[in-house]
Amino acid sequence: MPVEVLNGSIEERILRYLLEVYPVTVEDLVRELKIKRDRLDRVIKSFVQRGIVELEPLPDRTFIRLLRSDFHFTGIKPSQRRRYKQSGGRKQAVKDYEGPMYA
Repeated sequence: MPVEVLNGSIEERILRYLLEVYPVTVEDLVRELKIKRDRLDRVIKSFVQRGIVELEPLPDRTFIRLLRSDFHFTGIKPSQRRRYKQSGGRKQAVKDYEGPMYA
């Protein structure tokens, strides 16, 4: 049974990167995806508990190995479907009057 992952989430970004690149260290993920180390550690820990990835700690770095490849990326969050109002202020009206010289 495939693992369902929400599109646009950090989990999706991590898994897509792991599917493309091997070998990957934790530092590589932090640098490439531009996310904080503690947040990445929490997501990786949940992946380890779910049996999706395995950590291979070495003395100087930690490698991440993907155990599964059957992922199903689904939809977007309902909060992302709503359009947000853009606050750009008032638009300035274009003046048709060019001055007394061109009258």
